[in-house]
Amino acid sequence: MSCGNPHATPCTEVLSLLYVYIDDEIDEVHRIEVTTHLGECPPCVESYTVERRFKARLRDACLAEQVPDQVRSRIMAQIQQVSITYRYD
Repeated sequence: MSCGNPHATPCTEVLSLLYVYIDDEIDEVHRIEVTTHLGECPPCVESYTVERRFKARLRDACLAEQVPDQVRSRIMAQIQQVSITYRYD
């Protein structure tokens, strides 16, 4: 996706940084680059908006229902029974 205009930071790079940008886990240099790019590229702003809304809806859906204590206990018991085996090839 690109608006066809040249940018200091290419659209592909900005799109690859959207998740860390949305999660506020991005370093300051990249934050400035992404913010600047979003200020001048409508297609990337659209992608940013879609991803931000999706993440918000997913978060809301996950918070909507609580797992019953019995189910939580059963899951925790099963997790404790799992052993991890590493294979070295």
